[in-house]
Amino acid sequence: MKHVLAVLFTLFLFAIPAFAQQQPAVSDQIVVTASALPEELDETPVAATVITREDIERREARDVADVLREVPGLTISRTGSPGKNTTLFLRGGSSKQALVLWNGVEMNNAYFSGYDFGQLSVAGVERVEIVRGPFSALYGSEAVSGVINVLTKPSSSGASLDVEGGEHGLFNGAVSGASVSELWVLNGAVERRQDDGFADNDDFAATSLVGGATATPTANFSIGAQAHYSSYDLGVPRTPNASSDAFVPSPHRREEGSQMQVAIPVIYQTAGSVFELRLSDSRRDDTFTDPEGAFGPEHSTVDASLRGARGTARTSTSFGAITVGGEYERAEVDSTSGFGGIDARTRTNKSLFVEDRFSMSTGAASSIEIAAGARYDDFGDFGSETSPRIAAAWVRNGHKLRASYGEGFRAPAIGELYFPLGGNVNLRAESSRNVEVGYERFTQNGSFSASLFDADYKTLINFGPTFQFENIDSASSRGLELGAQKRFGAMQVDFSYMWLDTRDEQTEEELLRRPRHSGSIALGYHAGSYSAQFVVIHKGRRDDVTDLFPFGTVSNDAYTTADVTVHYRVGAFSPYVKLENLTDKSYEEVFGYPSGRRRAIVGLRYQIR
Repeated sequence: MKHVLAVLFTLFLFAIPAFAQQQPAVSDQIVVTASALPEELDETPVAATVITREDIERREARDVADVLREVPGLTISRTGSPGKNTTLFLRGGSSKQALVLWNGVEMNNAYFSGYDFGQLSVAGVERVEIVRGPFSALYGSEAVSGVINVLTKPSSSGASLDVEGGEHGLFNGAVSGASVSELWVLNGAVERRQDDGFADNDDFAATSLVGGATATPTANFSIGAQAHYSSYDLGVPRTPNASSDAFVPSPHRREEGSQMQVAIPVIYQTAGSVFELRLSDSRRDDTFTDPEGAFGPEHSTVDASLRGARGTARTSTSFGAITVGGEYERAEVDSTSGFGGIDARTRTNKSLFVEDRFSMSTGAASSIEIAAGARYDDFGDFGSETSPRIAAAWVRNGHKLRASYGEGFRAPAIGELYFPLGGNVNLRAESSRNVEVGYERFTQNGSFSASLFDADYKTLINFGPTFQFENIDSASSRGLELGAQKRFGAMQVDFSYMWLDTRDEQTEEELLRRPRHSGSIALGYHAGSYSAQFVVIHKGRRDDVTDLFPFGTVSNDAYTTADVTVHYRVGAFSPYVKLENLTDKSYEEVFGYPSGRRRAIVGLRYQIR
């Protein structure tokens, strides 16, 4: 009942004042991930969220995962304190079914498809775009439940120096800068982070480097280079003992590694057409060691890479903006462990896609927006997939009604195909079908969005009774997601909520780590030299698994956490104080792995705009 009351209260608070505005000013934010061309947030016929650099700084977030916690329809699960393995679940889809991009370059690990957000810093990040729903028609494999695109190209010149320190050995130092002109866009960022954690051998250290340069020698031609590199070293403080009946300290259990993304984008424009080419290289290596493992010394390494080329041609016609494109990707994995290894196994993919982005005016401040497309992917070794999608919206005076249908897929990862003893070269791709309807409202002082979605997942890949990976599972996910933002003078309120019903079609049980109820509320105050943020995040009870015998399904308790951040600006200087986990809540995002407790942080930002 309390969840229903919260939803009704929010609808009343945000929607009714919005309808009272007769001539609203709609959002002017541009989103580049939702279709094959940039478009305004209030006109795109999909569910999208944009997180800006200003949003990140107001919350003093250090990790991209932490800026995603307030996004409607998305939940985060981290195995302990900051730096540890972190995955996300978007609209009930698995962590392997959300595509993660860095400036359009795929970051998902070719070994087992998912992406670990644990070491992805906000250093150099200008904005994060999240589009929800299937996008395989545009991006191919992994874009099943949505796409997260981390963007670093700046829109204005400036520089900043950030230093912060806190309890439990936290230190973070970062320098960033950008120069933007008609001919050049240059940007760079360097960050060093250290954190002792909340237990013995719970430390985390990371270094991040981000750089980019774009030249526009003529009005119709640009070429650039963008790069990101980060390295990490962390401890794993606990592990099951040899009997698997208790967790015990693991003082020498360590993980280290690095990741790198490079992109070379080229754009050429004519009077009625735009041609784009992007060459990319994404790499990740991870090493795990424990000389005192429960059954003896443990060691494993994984080196994964993904090289690709993507080209598109877009032209304006009476039927809309037509984009045709093609993509080539080659993934490679080398791994070693006590179970055996994978020696330079590869997976290649060739694809063709087309999208029509049609907009038709139906009167003053009114239009019909349609995005329709399809993509064909050929993986050679195990088959091909065709992914259609259509989305439509009616936009009028700041109101937007939308509906969409799409199909998505996830190709078998190299580890699932070739893992020693358990790999299966006969695997087929996972597939999904998704239907969605939604309503959005944009005003001068805020926005409101509501979406109903229904997704079915087939031929899901899991480790089967034959002790190898098999296409043996199917599942469903349906729910309601709400998002709202409202400004009252110096005050601002942000709200998100998701009701989610997931089901394993074989067992009739809920899917793991997907809470039925989750959400957040943030209260902000911005006046003169002062600003403050109070953020509350709630995750409801959810099923999980335990690493202890008998290794069955367990129930992980609901929890609610709160963070407070206060800034005071003096010229170019902004000192701030942040309290994480204000109430010192003891909780576990992943069962058996305690999350961080309360911590006080003091920081200073020197910023030139």
